[in-house]
Amino acid sequence: MITCHVCQTSVYFGTLFCPECCARVSEDASSLTNSLPMDKVDEIIAEKPSDSSRSPLHSGDSIFLRVAGNNVGIPLFGQQEYILGRAEKGQAVIPDIDLNKFGAHEKGVSRLHCHLRFEGESLLAIDLGSANGTFINDIRVLPEHPATLSDGDILRLGNLVIEVSRQAGGQ
Repeated sequence: MITCHVCQTSVYFGTLFCPECCARVSEDASSLTNSLPMDKVDEIIAEKPSDSSRSPLHSGDSIFLRVAGNNVGIPLFGQQEYILGRAEKGQAVIPDIDLNKFGAHEKGVSRLHCHLRFEGESLLAIDLGSANGTFINDIRVLPEHPATLSDGDILRLGNLVIEVSRQAGGQ
């Protein structure tokens, strides 16, 4: 439990706003998302341009996330939905894919940053109202607006760069 700095009400760790006075609950600063300077955040909001050289990803594909500077592929296998973010001690809801080992906090990744979901024949990325935004090929994804991912796309969570790729069996 933590205490609201305004009305002193005890609230659960991870609560953003006090249920009594609606003040933002102060937490240990080390658990908060690092906000990036506004001049460093690309504010371009547009539809993803069509690129005929990229092929859409499908739920039957073997799909991997590869964080820049790391050779380990994170497989998207066995689930229809994944939450990407960073886990913190005492957090009530933890992400399916914890990006802490890739420097997520320093790179501005929120605790619950992005939702990846297979819908029909497409893999969608949905920003969860993150502090520093979700980008596909440097185009900002509006919060709660699904954007389709294709093979070879670059998914950026804050400043954490992830390549999304298909690993076809036998190729």
